[in-house]
Amino acid sequence: MLLKKFTGSIAIAIGLLAIASISNAQTPIEWKYYTFNQVNDNITKTHREFATAVREATGGRLNITVFGAGELPYSAPDMLKSVATNQIQMADIAFGLSAGDVPELNVLSLPFLCASYEGFDAALPAIKKVADKVLNEKFGLTAAVHFTPPPQNLWSSRPITTLGDFKGLKVRTWNPAQVSMMRALGGSPVSINPKEVITSLQRKVIDAVITGSLSANDWRAYDVLKNGYLLNISMGHMAMIINNDELNKLPEDVRKILLDTAAASTSRYRQMSELGGEAAVKNLIKNGVVMASPTAADLSAAQEMVRPIWNEWATANGEVGKTLLQGALDSCK
Repeated sequence: MLLKKFTGSIAIAIGLLAIASISNAQTPIEWKYYTFNQVNDNITKTHREFATAVREATGGRLNITVFGAGELPYSAPDMLKSVATNQIQMADIAFGLSAGDVPELNVLSLPFLCASYEGFDAALPAIKKVADKVLNEKFGLTAAVHFTPPPQNLWSSRPITTLGDFKGLKVRTWNPAQVSMMRALGGSPVSINPKEVITSLQRKVIDAVITGSLSANDWRAYDVLKNGYLLNISMGHMAMIINNDELNKLPEDVRKILLDTAAASTSRYRQMSELGGEAAVKNLIKNGVVMASPTAADLSAAQEMVRPIWNEWATANGEVGKTLLQGALDSCK
């Protein structure tokens, strides 16, 4: 009788352990993904699509919640350190906005260097190798996707049709090279967090912004800005980053699904950027924004004007800077 009770107790214990194991296996791993883009931006929506794809592919074992600007207490320049210290497990970074931490990786944001999708694609393989190494060794991060928003252009409250119109213009810039460029053009560069751009325009703290058509449209900038000057200043190099420690804690199959899904989503980010950018320009025009393009002479003058900025950037960032600049120049011919 005693033996039967003992055997029964063991069976019950084993059953409870089995139930607990199943329960634990079904408990999803919860990650936070923060983007400095607004909640309803196209980039943020694409991040959510990626998170949904990961959740479905892992059968709900990895649940990534995407937070937009203002939903968590971080700003764009915080992204690298916030993910590195595991305050959040994932984020997107714009290398231009992270220039304080990784100035040597900002090469593709240099004005008029690789200012087209074709140029970005040509330069990325060489740039990516260096960027991935720096992010891994310096911050313990994995860059799962590299992508670019639409070309960076000027959106202004007053007509801009020549380079001479930049004089006295207060312009929101978002990286050191743009600051140098605006000063060379006679404008006044102003650094403003993306979520504060529209209120700064309304208060006339600034007259214009440098950003892509997606952001200009998503911000409803057409309510305060009625002029676009399409001189394609640069492409905004961005990356999806993941905390290495948290990545390595994932079960092997879940980790593989996450990274494979990220790699497969690269084309989706490009589609979002190109098609979304074109649609954004059409909607800006529909809402009263008048578009102007530089003359060939103005564009050539602008390109020549910024060459010293390229060289200064490369010198300031040592051998890495010189290598990346030369790689970009070779690729973007």
